Amino acid sequence: MSVILIFVEQSENRRLLAEWLGISYKVVVPDSLVQAGKAMPLLDEPFDLCILDGPALDHLWEWVQARKHKEQPVFLPFLLITIRSDVKLLTRHLWQSIDELIAKPIEKLELQARIEMLLRSRRLSLQLETALKQERELREQKSRFISMVSHEFRNPLNTIAGFTRLLEQDKLSQEKRADFFQRIQAAVRRMIALLDDVLTLSKSEANRLTSHPVGLAISPLCQKLIEEIKFSTSTGHTINFNCEDECVTVYMNEALVRHVLTNLLSNAIKYSAPDSSVELRVQCQSQAVIFQVQDEGIGITPKDQQRLFESFYRASNVGNISGTGLGLAIVKQLVERHGGTVTVKSEINVGTTFTVTLPISSEMS
Repeated sequence: MSVILIFVEQSENRRLLAEWLGISYKVVVPDSLVQAGKAMPLLDEPFDLCILDGPALDHLWEWVQARKHKEQPVFLPFLLITIRSDVKLLTRHLWQSIDELIAKPIEKLELQARIEMLLRSRRLSLQLETALKQERELREQKSRFISMVSHEFRNPLNTIAGFTRLLEQDKLSQEKRADFFQRIQAAVRRMIALLDDVLTLSKSEANRLTSHPVGLAISPLCQKLIEEIKFSTSTGHTINFNCEDECVTVYMNEALVRHVLTNLLSNAIKYSAPDSSVELRVQCQSQAVIFQVQDEGIGITPKDQQRLFESFYRASNVGNISGTGLGLAIVKQLVERHGGTVTVKSEINVGTTFTVTLPISSEMS
C-alpha cells in the first residue's frame, strides 16, 4: 500500500484529508510544523507521496529538495495544495520542489486523479530502478563469470600444456611419465567439474532439471558417499556419520542427494584443517529427511553468509583456497526447486554447519 505523508498546517483540513485518503492509502500525519516560527523535527520514514500546503512548503522547502535529491534517480512526488495568493509568495521554492499543484477549493475527484497519476509515476520509477539494478547485477555477474572461467580454466590448461611438453622428452623415466599423466588427468577432471557446475546451474536456472524419485536406503547411500569422498580427496580428514533415526527406504531423487552431500562434504573438507573432523548427521522424519554437515574449519563471517548462495560469490576469508563460487548456489537452487530448504550457521575459526531439509516423495515416479 502506498504511503502518503501530509504536511498541512490547518488542523481541520489536515484531519479531513487524512480521513479521506486513509480509505485507500496508508497516511502519515505529523503534528503541526509551524510553532513559534520554527519547524518541528521531520520524519525520515519512507513515503511515496508528500502533500503540503503553502505554509508547510515555506518552512520545509530545503527538506523537500534534500529528500528528492536523496531518492534520485527514483521519482519522489510532492503535491502542493494552496490558494492562488500563496503561489506568488512561494515561486522561489515552487519549481525546484513541487511536482504538482492544486489550487483551493479542491474537487475530490480531481485530487484523487492527481494523486493516482503521481503514485503511478512513482511506481513506474521504482520498477525502472529495479530493472536497471537487475541489469547492472547481471552485467557484474557476467563479468565475474568471464573472469572466473578465465582464471579457473587457465590453471589446468597451463598444467596440461606444460606436462604435455615434458612428456615429449625421450629421457623421462616411467615413474615421471606416470606422475605427469596423473597431473594431466587431474587438470582435466577439474575442467570437467567446472563445466558440469556451469551446466547444472544453467539447467537449474532454466528450470530444466527433472526429478526422478527412487527408493533410497539413506544410511547405506551416505556411507557410500563418505567412502567415495575419502578416496577422492585423500586429505586425512575424519568423516563421522550419525543417523539419529532408523531411516528406512524413502523415495527421493538420488542425483539430488548425491550432488548436495558431495558438495557440502567436499567444502567441509576443503575449508578445514587436514587433521580435523567432519560430521554428517541424518534425521528421517515422516515427510522429510534432514541432512547436517558440520566442520571445524575457517568459518564464514555474518556479512559473507548473507551472499553465500549467490552465483560466483566467495567468502572474504578463503584466501588461496581454489573454488568457483558456484557449488553452494547450485545446492540452494536444486534444493529449493525440489521443495526443500538449506540454511547455514557459522563462526569464524570455529566451524560451519549446513542444514538441508528435503521432502520425501509420496511414491516412486
